[in-house]
Amino acid sequence: MDTPQTRQPVAGVHVDQTLKSSTARVHKHLPASDVPALLQRRFQIINLWRPISHPALDWPLGLCDYRSVDPETDAFPVALIYPDSDHGGETMGIGYNENHKWKYYRGVTPEELILIKW
Repeated sequence: MDTPQTRQPVAGVHVDQTLKSSTARVHKHLPASDVPALLQRRFQIINLWRPISHPALDWPLGLCDYRSVDPETDAFPVALIYPDSDHGGETMGIGYNENHKWKYYRGVTPEELILIKW
């Protein structure tokens, strides 16, 4: 069973949110009465990443410079299906492109935080 204690890092290159899933988060986390007005404007999701219990040595964080990604050819939606739930989600998969520029963060400790803004 997948729990916070047994969960492993996602090995595939991905973006945590798509337009569809980020809009669903507005509905999920904010008061229903506020949602229509909020969705009339721009909004942004910022992820905070850190290792949970020990330094990230065996699974370092890799970040791709968004300026090196071609959204028309590199990006594709990926459905998230939760077998024990009636709801799903969506992330954005990223296919290989030799033009991608990467930065790796190895050894990040639980006391260190990385903000991921998209």
